[in-house]
Amino acid sequence: MSGAVLLERERLTSGTTWHTAGLLWQLRPSDVEVELLAHTRRVVSRELEEETGLHTGWIQNGGLFIASNRQRLDEYKRLMSLGKAYGVESHVLSPAETKTLYPLMNVDDLYGTLYVPHDGTMDPAGTCSTLARAASARGAQVIENCPVTGIRVWTDDFGVRRVAGVETQHGSIQTPCVVNCAGVWASAVGRMAGVKVPLVAMHHAYVVTERIEGIQNMPNVRDHDASVYLRLQGDALSVGGYEANPIFWEEAVKSKTGAAGGLCLKTSTVKGCTVHSDDLRRA
Repeated sequence: MSGAVLLERERLTSGTTWHTAGLLWQLRPSDVEVELLAHTRRVVSRELEEETGLHTGWIQNGGLFIASNRQRLDEYKRLMSLGKAYGVESHVLSPAETKTLYPLMNVDDLYGTLYVPHDGTMDPAGTCSTLARAASARGAQVIENCPVTGIRVWTDDFGVRRVAGVETQHGSIQTPCVVNCAGVWASAVGRMAGVKVPLVAMHHAYVVTERIEGIQNMPNVRDHDASVYLRLQGDALSVGGYEANPIFWEEAVKSKTGAAGGLCLKTSTVKGCTVHSDDLRRA
């Protein structure tokens, strides 16, 4: 592919990228997702650094899915079988084995866990910058501080709407193809082309703990039933969750151009940070 242009409305990683979790879990129920994640892991953990000489911040500390009921454990056993077919090493652990792996975890109410030793985390900002460096070296253009203001479309003889070009504050670009990767602003960008993107932005709370003795090198943890994750961050944990009654980000929902906002980091309420406190007591 040649002639690729990336338009960034402000600076690369200045949206939600710079403070996202950067977790990479290799096992998903879909075989397509497993293949995509395997490719992503190869690129992030090895290929990008070999090509650019820059480190993506990849840390292979493993991932641990915890099962608090029999049905969830059965699901994890199926994921382990799927992983074997695609060469992803994983192990279903008993509560006792989980305690040996993660001594700080309370396993009294667990049925078991799924451990994937080659899962890990990346530095989101570092990964994005390294990808941009690699793309530029292959001939792509990255243009920052260039918000998209419109997308020109036309209708062909079969009644199919097609892209003709992209409008920006600094001029227009003729192109038959647009990839909408605007994140929380994807709906606003889609509307420019008359496309409804089924995406809505919402507030997401996370907290970073103080130093925890003995947490170093522990795997990241995901509890699908409680909708919470624990990400190793040096000698502390970054803890995030998905609320049952989320607060939608109206600024993004109502935006017509995707031009509002800056670093996308808001001060959270105490309620938002403590909504999952009961679920975190096992850690």
